[in-house]
Amino acid sequence: MQFNTAILYDIENLMGGYGKADLLSSLSLKDIHNEIQKKDIGQIAIQRAYANWSDPRLNILRGDIIELGIEPIQMFGFGRGPQKNASDIQLAIDAIDIAFTRKAIEIFIVVSGDGGFSALAKKLHEYGCMVIGCAYRRTTNRVFEAVCDDFIWIDEPNDNYVPLQNQGISGFTDPILINYSKNYTPMIANREQIFKESVEILNYFASDKDALRLLRNIGLNISLFSEALSYRIKDFNFIALGFARFVDFIRYVSTDSKIKLIHNPPSDYRLLLNNSTVKGFFDVDPITEPPKIHSLENYSVLLSKGQPIFRLPSREVILGISHYLVENKVEFQNMLLGDILDRLEIKLDYEQSDIKGCLFSFVSARCFTQEPEDGKLSEQKLSFLPQSSEQSMNMLQEAMFIKLKELLGEVEESVFTEIIS
Repeated sequence: MQFNTAILYDIENLMGGYGKADLLSSLSLKDIHNEIQKKDIGQIAIQRAYANWSDPRLNILRGDIIELGIEPIQMFGFGRGPQKNASDIQLAIDAIDIAFTRKAIEIFIVVSGDGGFSALAKKLHEYGCMVIGCAYRRTTNRVFEAVCDDFIWIDEPNDNYVPLQNQGISGFTDPILINYSKNYTPMIANREQIFKESVEILNYFASDKDALRLLRNIGLNISLFSEALSYRIKDFNFIALGFARFVDFIRYVSTDSKIKLIHNPPSDYRLLLNNSTVKGFFDVDPITEPPKIHSLENYSVLLSKGQPIFRLPSREVILGISHYLVENKVEFQNMLLGDILDRLEIKLDYEQSDIKGCLFSFVSARCFTQEPEDGKLSEQKLSFLPQSSEQSMNMLQEAMFIKLKELLGEVEESVFTEIIS
């Protein structure tokens, strides 16, 4: 297998822009890289990540950059301020240069959902190259998705595919959703009602002429089902219903509908009429019984998704990190999150992902003061508070219990005690 693949990361797009940087704090380039590796892409010859790396907020990605062997390309921007970024332009220039001068590179993976890369994809096709997009489903431009030869969907850092918020009729641009919103209004529903309404939405799609055409031929993007659910059901949250992934929720509710779920590995899921087929896709096995809400697996998933976020390593690792922070408390005062992460990686013999997960969990549990309080996490100065490992563990458990209580209404103590045992 030859070295024929180039991966180009648009960091600005992945982090949600320099102005907000909403997705930066829990962004993992390693997770994205792992999703890409599931594709039959050949050997990776070039990896470049475009960003203003002088921005201290990006220190949090340093470990991933080094471990994956990604070349950081420094971009200062054309205008004043960090918002005026030229990453997308430089990425496109480099891609064309690589295609022209490096004939062995046959596959380009553009990690971005920016619609501006549609023209790049078309030009790379002229050079005989394959183009694979890779981005968050909610923020991907449909034109860019359409012109790519394949697309890899990645989980958003702060959640595992969270549907769009209720928008009302005026928020929809897709004719299928516009028609649906004319016939149905938002409602508050319990668990059983949510399952029933979900089946009704799927069957509605099977009766809508625009949706039916897609359901018979190439399939319907599951994002439309997500948006319809979010519009119809107030505060819809598949994770709170016991499902680790949105596709698992679909596997359950589609069982009694006219529609099935199909899959083209690793990450392309669509809805299709039960008696139809699409080349390259296979039927996904249904789930016939809803999962248990009060289980160790579901509690762990709920804690690891959304904010505040708790992605816990083993108890031994948590105690080890907590002990080090307590013993060296003076050092961990008024530091940026990325700098704390770097210090812990140097001093402690733990996996980077375990250190990162534990550190985010302590931040979520208010074990650190954050200054300024209303600032972005990646920009805040953090100071460690607990006087002992026991205190930090107590703060962690209390914060996790509160989150589960808010999501579920009640928490089973016997299940909860297993989380850090």
